[in-house]
Amino acid sequence: MSHVRIRCTGLIIENNSVLLVEYDDNGIHYNLPGGGLEPGETIMEGVAREVFEETTADVEVGPLALIYEFPPHKQSGDYDVNGKHGLHLIFDCTLKNHSVPKLPEYPDLNQTAVKWIPVEELGSILLIPNIQQQIKNYIDNRRNIELIEDYRLEKLYLK
Repeated sequence: MSHVRIRCTGLIIENNSVLLVEYDDNGIHYNLPGGGLEPGETIMEGVAREVFEETTADVEVGPLALIYEFPPHKQSGDYDVNGKHGLHLIFDCTLKNHSVPKLPEYPDLNQTAVKWIPVEELGSILLIPNIQQQIKNYIDNRRNIELIEDYRLEKLYLK
């Protein structure tokens, strides 16, 4: 088992708002919808599953937007993460077929809502990780990172 946990995350932007999951755990804070990759699942499948599990929204997973690394021995805040090194792969996602995000029937522990937060209000909420500025920069520039999936490559024949 790897010592780095991969977190598959969706960044969903509509009408100049970002879809966030709200938690009340000693105060209100927000996260982008996402979670750990399951065995046998591709990262893209993990993003779609995690977004659905946390928001009931079906999404089209687009290109990689941002990558966030959290090494517990080098952090910007006072996070209690049980010392687990994390790598968040944040994908630009769009809602499918008029899918309407809402709180799932069985939400995660302390999950209280699914909310659209206007981009201009990101600075006034507690977003964990604290990547409000990076999200704004991404929205302004839309510089993507290509994820190369081996199974989509032309077949290679080795002699």
